Order: sequence, then C-alpha cells, then structure tokens
Amino acid sequence: MENDFIDHINKNSLFSKDSKLLVAVSGGIDSICLVSLLIELKYNIEIAHCNFRLRSKESDEDLNFVKQFSETNNISFHSRSFNTNEYAKNKKISIQMAARELRYDWLKKLRLDIKADHIVTGHNLDDKIETFFLNIIRGTGLKGLISMKKNNDFIVRPLIFAKRKQIEDYVRIRKIHYREDSSNISIKYKRNKVRHELIPLLKEFNPSVVDTIHNEIKILESTFLIFENHVDEVLHKLIFKTSNGFKILKKDLLQLENYDIYLYELLNKFDFTDFSGITNAITRDSGKQFFSLTHKLLIDREYIIIKEKDIQQKNQFIINDIDKFIKSPLNLSFEIADKDFSQIKNFSACFDFDKLAFPLKIRKWENGDKFIPFGMKNFKKLSDFFIDIKLDLFSKQETFLLCSNNDIIWIIGHRIDDRYKVTAKTKKMYIANLLVN
Repeated sequence: MENDFIDHINKNSLFSKDSKLLVAVSGGIDSICLVSLLIELKYNIEIAHCNFRLRSKESDEDLNFVKQFSETNNISFHSRSFNTNEYAKNKKISIQMAARELRYDWLKKLRLDIKADHIVTGHNLDDKIETFFLNIIRGTGLKGLISMKKNNDFIVRPLIFAKRKQIEDYVRIRKIHYREDSSNISIKYKRNKVRHELIPLLKEFNPSVVDTIHNEIKILESTFLIFENHVDEVLHKLIFKTSNGFKILKKDLLQLENYDIYLYELLNKFDFTDFSGITNAITRDSGKQFFSLTHKLLIDREYIIIKEKDIQQKNQFIINDIDKFIKSPLNLSFEIADKDFSQIKNFSACFDFDKLAFPLKIRKWENGDKFIPFGMKNFKKLSDFFIDIKLDLFSKQETFLLCSNNDIIWIIGHRIDDRYKVTAKTKKMYIANLLVN
C-alpha cells in the first residue's frame, strides 16, 4: 500500500515532501488510513475536522477521537462545528450538499490562513465509482461522468487509486483504530443505496465491475479534455462580457450544429438545472428568466444574458451636498463646479446646482415612474423610455435613479431630466460621474 501510495503521488505530481498539507480527517477509515500513511512517510501535515452536528453524541465523539489522534501524533489540529440542518434549510439544499459546501468553504479559508499548499482528502476508488453512478442518476453531462479528479483547485486525493478493500487491509494489519459512522449503513442516503444495493447487484453481472468502470472513466477523462478545449474555444468566440456577467447573441448560438451541447456545457458551469426549459425558451419565450443558486439567466429578444444574482440592497441611498464619493449602490463621484463643460466626461451628468434640493436620493426605478427626458418638453414613463433605448430586463432591474425631492433628475448612466439641465442662467454646476471599469 505504501509503495502504491508514493507511486501515485509522484506519478501525478500531487505534492512533494516540501509541501505543507492540510488533511481533512473525519475519523473514519478512509481519512485515518490517509493521515496514517502521511505520518508514516513523514509529510508536513496539519489536521482539520468538521463537526456537522448531525449525529449529536456520535459527532462529538468523532471530534474528540480526531483531536486525541492529533495530540498523540503531535500534529496541529483545527476543528469547526456547523449547524448543517439550518444551513440546508436556509439554502433549500440537501443535508449532504450543505455539509459539502460548509466543509470545503471552511477548508479553503483555513488553507490560506495556515499557508498550506494543498487540502488533502481521503476519497478512494470506490467513492469515485459511486459518484459516477450518482451523476448518471442526476444527469450531469460528460463532465459529471468523470466524477472525481486526482486534484482540483488545491484539493488533492492521493487515495483515489485505492479500493476500499486495500484500505481495510492496511488499517487491519497495522491495528489502526478509526471511527465507524453509523449513517454509512443507512440506505436513506442515495450514496449508501448505490454502495450497498446497486454496486453489489452489478457485481452479479460482472465481478470486476469496479475495475471496468474505472477504466471507462479514464477513457472519458481523456476524451473530455479534448471536448472541453473545443467547447471553450467555440464559446469564447460567442461570448460578450458585461459588467457582472456576459451575453451571447442567440442567432450565433443557434447556427452551431448541435448548439444544445455547447449551451449545456455553458449552463453547467453556473449550476443551472432547467436545461430543457432554457433550450425551449430560446426560440419561443423572449423575456423569460431562469435562476441557479448563484446566477440568473434572461432570454432576451436577441441575446441570452447570464449575470450574478443581485445582493440584497437598501431601498434608498442618501447623497448630501458635501459628499464627494460613494461606493454603494454604484461607484459615483460628485463635484460642484463653475460652468465649464470641458470637465465633463463620459458617463457624467450635469445639473443646475441651485435647482437641486439636498439631500439627493438614489433608488431603484418603479412602475409608474416618469420624467422629462433631456431635450423634450413632456413627461415620459420610464417603462416607455426603456423600450425606446432597447434596455433588456436585467439592465432595467439594475437601473438606479438620482432624485431631488420627488423628481427623477437622472436615470443613472442614461438620461437626465430636462428641468434640471444647465442653462445660460446657471451659476454653478453639480456634476455626478458614474465610475465604470
């Protein structure tokens, strides 16, 4: 086992003896086998343990076991407890997904805090095969079928070559103690159903099914690298970057042969799940929106637009006459100046200072809002103005207004109100600059 372990690390350049490793240790057989091998081979390690508080007394006993193991072996120990049930409820995700997110978010932060080179986990070959089948059941595309990589985003899995039987033999021969997780037996979890029911059934058809699937995954991994490079190259030519996302011209996408494959790989990067709904909407439902946990997608008239979800903001922001700069909700600078138009930049608006009533307010637009666009004499509804300038739904949602009393004086980034413009009678100008990257 030790020689196979060393060979796997060296062959795949996972880490070196000079590397500092943060080892995730639950106390179960896999992670204890992993950390024991690393200790035996004298790697520089620190141990991290997550207490998800899902099994009350058992979870606390796991924590104490790993802490004692670390002290016995004179290894730095880090732990963190989570309210996993509450996190899962708030984010409307499964307990397993919640635990995974909490675990990796914390480990990534801890790695930076202790200046470790890698996070090391105890996933083995059987885990990889189980993930393969789970992803087939979920429907994750080609990328999901290659399941776990040997290393990914500073996370390395040096036991991914080893079958569970090899790990069991290693700890048995060396009489190494570990914790049994009672939840691993319960078939209410999908992974356990795959482990205890599906794979034994498949072994009745092919006793070497684990090796067979592993070989197929290796072929898929090589195939996916070629496929991924091609897809990224094609999408790179189609994508237009925006301030907090990007957009793709629908007609360019639809001209691609098997365009839905390119679209699927793109949507998968942002965890969109309603693939068929999005595909159908492209040719039918302009204005329809879709949401993932982190992003939102709009099928506009000409474009598919993907942006990060908005962070909840205050309804109103106050600007006093002494304010020179604000960062929220937009980057804006303000100045009072003599009537000199040579100072005016792009994305700036100029007002007659004496017509303004401070404090000014910045707010989102609302249905029924109206103003007198610069150069016009009559009121116009903002909804009609947005149609005139062909503003997409996402851009409308992100549009802010600068107001004096109850008057809209600037649709920020677009048009000022004619009543507040600089005229021949203006003594001082108030200049608002929208600072864009």
